[in-house]
Amino acid sequence: MDVFVEQIIRRKLNGKDYLIFAGILVLGIVLILASLLFLPTLSLFVLVGVCVGGYFLMGTRNLEYEYSVTNGDLTIDKIINRRSRKRIMSFDVHDVEEMGKYDPSKHEGKSYDKRIFVSVTDDGKDGWYMHFRHKDFGNTLLVFSPDERVLNSIKPFLMRQVSFNAFGRR
Repeated sequence: MDVFVEQIIRRKLNGKDYLIFAGILVLGIVLILASLLFLPTLSLFVLVGVCVGGYFLMGTRNLEYEYSVTNGDLTIDKIINRRSRKRIMSFDVHDVEEMGKYDPSKHEGKSYDKRIFVSVTDDGKDGWYMHFRHKDFGNTLLVFSPDERVLNSIKPFLMRQVSFNAFGRR
């Protein structure tokens, strides 16, 4: 029987996002004031350009992640402002060497070629992790926020010991 499960999660805005919003707003005000002083005839065009540009720049911080599990293949896409989609990675769950609830202190001293955070929060709080070797990224740590459906669809494709360490005897 084929397995196909997908989940879309929305990343929560954090302090960095609000600083970026404030920076865009301040820069827009400075550009509008400068155009009023130096190019008063073009200030209306500058005003429209700043408003449109600010709208699109602020929209880039509106991120969602889509997890898709298809017969043991996990695909993760980033959706930017519900307009564009970018593939982050795709890999076979059989390659996972370690999986479990994410605890940052356990991974501080470990060396990874790539750390990918695609969870609800940027720090991976209340998330799960997978450690595996990826053909493009090398030794990879993936931190994500799956729901029960995604976890249950991943579980049968994990190696037996990895599944036991992550889920116990469930």
